[in-house]
Amino acid sequence: MTLSRGDFDAFFQALHHGQKPFTWQRRLLDAVLDGGWPDAIVAPTGSGKTAAIDVHVFALAAAAATGRPLPPRRLAMIVGRRVLVDDQYRHALSIAARLADPGGSPILAEVADVLWQVQADRGSPAPGDSGFPLLVARLRGGLPPSRRWTDHPTAAAVLCATPEMWGSRLLFRGYGSSPRAWPREAGLLAVDTVALVDEAHLARQLVRTARRVGELAPVAERKWDGPPVLQVVETTATPDDTTDKRLGVEDDDLADSATLEARLRRPKPVTLAPSKEWATTLVPGKSGETRKPRGRVAEELARHTVGLLAASDGRTVGCFVNTVDRAVAVTAALQDRTITGRDVTVVMVCGQVRPIDIELLEQRYPGLLTPQGNPDVDVIVSTQSLEVGVDLDLAGMVTELASGSALAQRAGRVNRLGQRETGPIVVIVPDGTIRPGARSGPYGHDELAAALEWIQGRAHDTRGVAPWALRENPAPAAGPRRTLLQRPELGQVWHWARTSDDLAAEPELDLWLSDDLTPESAVGIAVRRDLPEDVNEAAELITFLPPRSHEVFAVPLRTARDALAGARTRAGEDGRQGALPAVLVRGDDIGPLDWTDTDTGSRPRLRPGDIVVLDATTPLFTGSGSGDHRTPPVLAPDGEVPRYSAEDVLEATADLGRDLRPGEVVHRIDLDQTPSLAQLLAPTEDDPDTDPLDEREIIRDWLDNHGEGKMAHAAAALLRHGGRTVDVIIQRDAEDVPVRAFVIDGRRAVADEYVRQEWTPNPNPVLLDHHQKAVADRVDVIARQVGLPDELTAALREAALHHDDGKADPRFQIRLGARGPQPWAKSQHLDTPEKVRHRRDRSGLPPYWRHEQRSVVDAWPAIPTDLDRDLVARLVGTTHGHGRSWFPHTSNDLLGPHDGPQAREAAEMLFDEGGWDELIERTQLRYGAWVCAYLEALLRAADGQISAEGK
Repeated sequence: MTLSRGDFDAFFQALHHGQKPFTWQRRLLDAVLDGGWPDAIVAPTGSGKTAAIDVHVFALAAAAATGRPLPPRRLAMIVGRRVLVDDQYRHALSIAARLADPGGSPILAEVADVLWQVQADRGSPAPGDSGFPLLVARLRGGLPPSRRWTDHPTAAAVLCATPEMWGSRLLFRGYGSSPRAWPREAGLLAVDTVALVDEAHLARQLVRTARRVGELAPVAERKWDGPPVLQVVETTATPDDTTDKRLGVEDDDLADSATLEARLRRPKPVTLAPSKEWATTLVPGKSGETRKPRGRVAEELARHTVGLLAASDGRTVGCFVNTVDRAVAVTAALQDRTITGRDVTVVMVCGQVRPIDIELLEQRYPGLLTPQGNPDVDVIVSTQSLEVGVDLDLAGMVTELASGSALAQRAGRVNRLGQRETGPIVVIVPDGTIRPGARSGPYGHDELAAALEWIQGRAHDTRGVAPWALRENPAPAAGPRRTLLQRPELGQVWHWARTSDDLAAEPELDLWLSDDLTPESAVGIAVRRDLPEDVNEAAELITFLPPRSHEVFAVPLRTARDALAGARTRAGEDGRQGALPAVLVRGDDIGPLDWTDTDTGSRPRLRPGDIVVLDATTPLFTGSGSGDHRTPPVLAPDGEVPRYSAEDVLEATADLGRDLRPGEVVHRIDLDQTPSLAQLLAPTEDDPDTDPLDEREIIRDWLDNHGEGKMAHAAAALLRHGGRTVDVIIQRDAEDVPVRAFVIDGRRAVADEYVRQEWTPNPNPVLLDHHQKAVADRVDVIARQVGLPDELTAALREAALHHDDGKADPRFQIRLGARGPQPWAKSQHLDTPEKVRHRRDRSGLPPYWRHEQRSVVDAWPAIPTDLDRDLVARLVGTTHGHGRSWFPHTSNDLLGPHDGPQAREAAEMLFDEGGWDELIERTQLRYGAWVCAYLEALLRAADGQISAEGK
């Protein structure tokens, strides 16, 4: 078949169990194919805005199949709710999975085939390559960031992100990423990407900054003639007057679809329940002091929820609250109640819950977070995490008073499919006026007062908060939380682009990204059993096993600081000051968590995107109640409350009742608990250096005979069949006694750019010349596929032929453990830090020596005169994210004792006399900061692909 826009209905139906797209979704496809994405999508909740992902995928395939100009390859779905990010991520993953395995569907097979042609960058499959023609990534606080999308810049991709995680990457300062990754991510987000910002009226500064990036990215001496620069789309039910091209739901669309009409017009009547102690956070008391309300509101919420449940048709009802503290209290209150003689079954879902705990919930209650629901669950208790976009279909809802937009979004989870005649809603409100200074969770007095007036009006309308009724009387918009919005200029951009420099002051990105200059960005907390008390030893252990996304609690930055400071104080009160081993993971940098002494005690030094790893015995969390995962642990609220430890879930993915995905197999063996294995791994006087192959066989045989549990069996199977993609690491103490053994699925490692620089899964040596030729061939394919002009393609190819020239330095060959007359590109062993340090010390290289800095020196005289020499040199020097614009060494330390005058002359000019800094500035003037970063990202992607393939 030949793919065309007329096949969209069949594509949509194949993905959505026969459901046809709405008329407005077809119009969106037409707009994307004919002239590009609109400036705004105006659609109420329940009208299917998430289908923008489906439109993106099909539009890219249809354009490629019919020879039209391609729309942007990458779609960024940006929304300020972590649970919604996860929901959109799951939707995109489901599309990717269907395309990878069409299951007999001709239309899905055709779309997948075209998307493979669009990507066109695959050589030999890399170990663990999932083989998806659509790449999906998730970028949100509290989780290790996805990286695979940066390795395939030609691929169709969907990025699901929170505003701060996406925006910080766009501005060369990705939260949770290493500085080496910052330019790569910035370039790919500023070029060949379209960003959909949901609830854009709550993210005005982000929209302004992103649109300004689209204006500034092509500003340079030379006209940009490559893929389109960043496009920004607002998605909102309440547009302003600043957008030119709008598209959305119209009255005629409802007439065309009874389904859409039912979703948007079925009434959702509102009942108000006045309460004296309605506020969740702080309310003014006598003489101006503040006090926390008592727990009576939790009981009132539980009472109204059970009343609503009794009147429902047996479907699940929801209870929305404004803070995690209140969610915990209401869940406990509901668990003490009964209905028709049985206990109420209640589950709690909020943004702080670990992904593994959500998966366990969904395993216990299939369909829980889908429109189908689960008949065994009576109540879902949630914070604002489930307000937006999550495809629930609740029978009714009880909610605390929140902002008007939050109430409208929460109501959108009720009777979402329009299959019931009505969807009742109960709102807990004050029994009088709201006192100045009152707060309820994240909502302040002005928002709450406006929302109260509005919801009182909706309570008198029989339609209540039905989405179509809110077109006439929309929820009050949030008031501006800052006086002025900022517009970035080129001066700021050049400052941000200095990603390698130790700046006097790091940029304050909130000024450019946030509508609220006191935002609550997230950090992650993970727990591991038997974490060494010596924090340096603990950091080394985490270096072997960095946190996995499924085991991380996503916690607001301020909450995490307070909780960690409290845990450290309590450790001191117990006579264990300093006995709080805490390891900080910041991108690829892992080390002890630093603390700052203040007047109120020690405070941890954290920034958004960080992950802190603690020992699993640390009492920091709520209890898990019945132990059946219905009330998963979260960070315990502030105050005098019971605190419990949380379970180490690193290996819990084996208990999910599904096949383990590439990279998920990880098994730890404590050798002090297994003396027989420790003895087999101990060095002997006859053979002090145990061969790595022998270690693998020893552990495999031991697991076959003594391993217990699903993960141990999975590790044994991987050792039998996984080849060199399985890492076996033995951690030894100062006396070389083995203390721990790890079996790790190495398919995760080949997805790590910084491991691939010096390691290969190929059992044979990878020769330097062969590697550089393979990278040059691959970057040529990538550049032509994205439509770069010939002169830029030639520059990228030339840079690829020289990007690792510096590895030929004899000292670096010693560091790689190379043997033989021809220089190697990669080491054959993924070694422990001790072995790496030993080879590094033997090499004689100075600390922080970078092979790409040396590569610039060797490449400089070889660059053809018909190419832009500055650009080629820049691409060589920034191959791994260094050199923007600083390198650590002058010519004396960079060069070896046997280097000749030509190398010394080039090194002195570039790195002693300021030539490199001037080169970086010239290329940014010539091409623009983001275009330079984009070109660097293409070369780094080619290098990463070839390395992952073992070439």
